[in-house]
Amino acid sequence: MAIVAAVLVVVTLVAMTSGRVPAVLALIVALLVAGVIGIATPAQLFAGLSNSGVITIAAMLVIAKGVLSTGVVSRVTFRLLSTATSPTRMLVRLIPPVGLISSLINTTPIVAMLIPATKEVQQRAGIPARSVLLPVAHATTLAGSTTLIGTSSNLIIAGFAASAGVNLSMFSFVPIALPVALVGWLAVILLSRRLLKGRPRHKERALTWRAEIPVSGKAVGIGRTATQIGMHKTAEFELIEIRRWGQPVALDSPIEGGDLMVYRATELGVRMLWASPRFGLAPLHLFAVTIGTENPGSVRDLQDDEDLLVVAAETRHRFRDTPAEPGTVCYVSVASSAVLEKHEFVSLWQNVAGKAPQPGKTWLAMGILVGVIVAASFSLVDVALAAGCGATLMVLGGVLTPRSAVRALDWNILAIIAGSIGLGVIVVESGLAEHISDAILSLGSGNIPLMIAVLAVGTTVLTNCVTNAAAASILTPVALTIASSADLSPVLLLTLIGTCISFTFVNPYSHQSNLMVMEPGQYTTRTFVRFGVPITLICLVTVFLVAWPLVTYWG
Repeated sequence: MAIVAAVLVVVTLVAMTSGRVPAVLALIVALLVAGVIGIATPAQLFAGLSNSGVITIAAMLVIAKGVLSTGVVSRVTFRLLSTATSPTRMLVRLIPPVGLISSLINTTPIVAMLIPATKEVQQRAGIPARSVLLPVAHATTLAGSTTLIGTSSNLIIAGFAASAGVNLSMFSFVPIALPVALVGWLAVILLSRRLLKGRPRHKERALTWRAEIPVSGKAVGIGRTATQIGMHKTAEFELIEIRRWGQPVALDSPIEGGDLMVYRATELGVRMLWASPRFGLAPLHLFAVTIGTENPGSVRDLQDDEDLLVVAAETRHRFRDTPAEPGTVCYVSVASSAVLEKHEFVSLWQNVAGKAPQPGKTWLAMGILVGVIVAASFSLVDVALAAGCGATLMVLGGVLTPRSAVRALDWNILAIIAGSIGLGVIVVESGLAEHISDAILSLGSGNIPLMIAVLAVGTTVLTNCVTNAAAASILTPVALTIASSADLSPVLLLTLIGTCISFTFVNPYSHQSNLMVMEPGQYTTRTFVRFGVPITLICLVTVFLVAWPLVTYWG
């Protein structure tokens, strides 16, 4: 049965790696085949659907969405980078705080928030995003491995360990993962100077749109000038007027609540202005609408409906002086598309952005996150229960709407994680885990350093070929078997695996963050290999030097 299971696992991994078959489909087929031939029961194979690790991951996705919806990451990022003058200084300022956040919530939305921030710095200061995005993506991945909730693979490892009677706490991964993360951060900073050189490619874009952005009374930019908050001029927009009580004021005047910020912008610039948390915009959606009927009035007349606000139009004139001709495209903010359905002048519309960031909820969102971390760290409640309560409070506290919370759940990722847990069940129930561990023990012949090296290299190779969830599910049972047979600490061996699973530096398809920065940073697969191989080697040497004495003397 072990041979059949090995063939099934290898075929599944190859299918997932090839990209020709959706990973979820490959995993489902594998679980069904395993059930039909009797490797494990259906309850065992599909236990991932109710696994506490999967539940925790789902809840943490909601919590992360709540924190990021306040715009706190972009505000902190601007303050860190507003005076940066080189890629190295930018990385030195950015990596530690972003790394700290990455150890507490899912790294993917953090990277998503950093992409526009680095592009903004590229436009303002000429620092190429190419020199920053990939190092930051790798740094967040390394930081995520330092805590139980920082990455999904650690939660999967903890779930398997709990079923074997091994308890992993919030900071069980720190002794090995933290030193490796610090060395890895230093490596990405130093190597990026030599291997990721480049100049930003600017395309001259005409600022043909006029955007009028109202400032809320609770906006974080109040009391500072547009220049001080980084909203004066970039390649995508330029402030041309500030109107206060209908009258223009100097562009260097401190911003007040009720001001109207008028910009010339590109279409992308309109969306960037909308997404900024510095103006405290109302929690409405941004829609691109097309005027479809003859209307003798102006674009401003669209606002006759009090539930609609015109944000931008392709014009150099005031909205009241811009004819609302059929085919004219405008950006408007409304609570829902229902307002547009009944609007007499609107024929087509498209939701182009979610709700504007709501900085007023920042302290509540951060308080919920801290509460979850404290409860889980001191074992006040189970980590899954703590995360679930935190996600619920995000909704009850008004940080997220119920619909936004549901949208925060990435069902594809959750399905892959649940299916990967079933793949681990196949490895255990078929006896394949014992055969692999026996081979490693035989190869090591009692030599602890050699066993550590084999586990570290094997984990690194596997995680760069398949998803980190699959690597965790396959290797955790192997590590538990080795720990039992060689009388070593299972916690340290699992920590070793959890740390090495974060070494997804070579293959751009091995981690979601890699794919996210690939196009904005203008990277190729060759770039990943050239930059990732030396970082991987440095991290492997570091993890070996850290784990060897720990496993030898405290194992």
